[in-house]
Amino acid sequence: MASALVSAEAALERGDYRYSLSLLEPLAQQHSVNEQKGASIRMLMVTAWMGQGEEGKAISTCRELTKCQDTQIRQEARQLLAVLEAPTLERPKNWSVELPNLGSNPLVGKNQFRRSKSKGIKKASTKPLPPTGPTKALGIGFSTLTIIIFICLTLLLSS
Repeated sequence: MASALVSAEAALERGDYRYSLSLLEPLAQQHSVNEQKGASIRMLMVTAWMGQGEEGKAISTCRELTKCQDTQIRQEARQLLAVLEAPTLERPKNWSVELPNLGSNPLVGKNQFRRSKSKGIKKASTKPLPPTGPTKALGIGFSTLTIIIFICLTLLLSS
């Protein structure tokens, strides 16, 4: 019993809502809504239904939980019910980025990438990289100038 509840909570945290519900539904039948354990099981079920997008089941269970004897669960159920019954607002188009549908791209699935002869690494193209040279050390003039500036700042700030 307790292990099933722990497994259901772990599945819920992973986002595996279907598995979590399969563990919670038999537990909900064993415990009534008025029991604290039954109410907390149903709160987990509400969360799983919300994750699956089944707001109807979540709303009906929240309505049951608003009549629960436990004041904390009753308050949480009311808050969730307010969230679930709130009207959905339309999001402006410029608030989100639309990704192209890769299924309709004729190039997908073709030989876009060539296999490398050595280790099978895929490369998009064989463009040469820009030339870069070795990293050069700082000159003696820069180091001297930096030390003089630090000494001047130390003398100015210490007085």
